[in-house]
Amino acid sequence: MLTYVYQFLDALLFSVAVESVVILLLCIGLKKDKKVVFIAGLGTLCTIPYVWFVFPTFFWYSASGAFYIAEAFAFLFEALLYKVLGKLN
Repeated sequence: MLTYVYQFLDALLFSVAVESVVILLLCIGLKKDKKVVFIAGLGTLCTIPYVWFVFPTFFWYSASGAFYIAEAFAFLFEALLYKVLGKLN
């Protein structure tokens, strides 16, 4: 179990770093407010624990089902954050 937690922490740090850089470059290119980078990091910090720990527990009988539902949840939640906090379409 401890190995899984370390893998989770690695994935969390990697995801926040990569998404933040990509969003920062998009903000610069599209001339958007840089606070969106913070929102992207917040969205990742909020969704990854659910993707790694909650959905696999609920859908223990189907790894692929857990994956698809968890990713759909993460996408929709982060899109909602962008819409509400970032005031983006």
